Amino acid sequence: MESWLGQYCINVTDLERSVAFYTSLGLTCTSRTEIEQASEAIVESPEGGSKLQLAQQKEQAESFDLGTAFWKLYVNTRDVATVFERAVAQGASVDTAPARLDRWPVTVGFVRDPDGYLVELVERDPWPRDCPNDGPWLGQYCINVSDIERSIAFFEALGLTCTSQTEIEHAHEAIVENPGTGSKLQLAQQLHSDEPVRMGSMWKLYVNTDDCVALHAAALGVGAKSVLEPIRLDRWPTTVSFVSAPDDYLVELVQRHTD
Repeated sequence: MESWLGQYCINVTDLERSVAFYTSLGLTCTSRTEIEQASEAIVESPEGGSKLQLAQQKEQAESFDLGTAFWKLYVNTRDVATVFERAVAQGASVDTAPARLDRWPVTVGFVRDPDGYLVELVERDPWPRDCPNDGPWLGQYCINVSDIERSIAFFEALGLTCTSQTEIEHAHEAIVENPGTGSKLQLAQQLHSDEPVRMGSMWKLYVNTDDCVALHAAALGVGAKSVLEPIRLDRWPTTVSFVSAPDDYLVELVQRHTD
C-alpha cells in the first residue's frame, strides 16, 4: 500500500475573489468542480508543489470563523519581492514585509488573503535543483495540533514519513509527506497556548492511496474515528472514505481507479 498527500481544502466566502488572488501570485487554477454542497477550485503550480482546494459552501453561515486549526500556507518563489507586490496589489493585508532571516538562508514575508488566511511567502537561497523553475509554487500547509507526537504517529500509520522536525520560539513543528510525491503537511504544536484546536473554516485534507480499504483500516487501527466507510463513487472513478484524525481533522482517503 502506498499513500501520499493530496490537496488541502479551506472554505472561502467568495470563490472567484480567492481564485483571482492566488492566480495573481502566479499560481494556476487547474480545475473547478460543483458538488451538492459547494463550489470548488484547485490552485497550484502545474510544475509541482502542493495543491490548495478552495471551497465556497452553498449554504454558508453569515459569519466566517477562521478558527484555530489552520495556521498558514506557504507560497514558495524565486522572487519574493515580486510576489509580495502582486499580493498587495490584489488587496492583501500585510503582516510582515519580506525580510532575510538569520537562522535559515531564506527571505520571508507574511500577508493575509481575502478571507484572512495567513500566507507565508518564501524565497530560499538557493532552492534545491528539483524545485519548480517557472513561477511560484505552493509549499507545505501548516495546521495546529494539540499533541505533535500523536499527530506524527497518526500520519506515519497512514504510510507517510516525518521528514523534518523543528523547534522555533513559540512552536514545535514537523513535516509529514511522501518524499517527492504529493503535498507536504506541517504540524505545529503551539507552546504558549492551551486553547483547543477549533476547525472553523478548515474543511478537510486528502490522503491519496492505491488501497482505500486498507488505508481506512490502518487509520482506525491507530484510533481514528470512521466518518464514512470506503465507498465507490458513481460520478468519478474513485473509492473514498472519511476518517477523523487527532484534533478532529477531517481526512478524505482517495483511491483513483483506471477502469
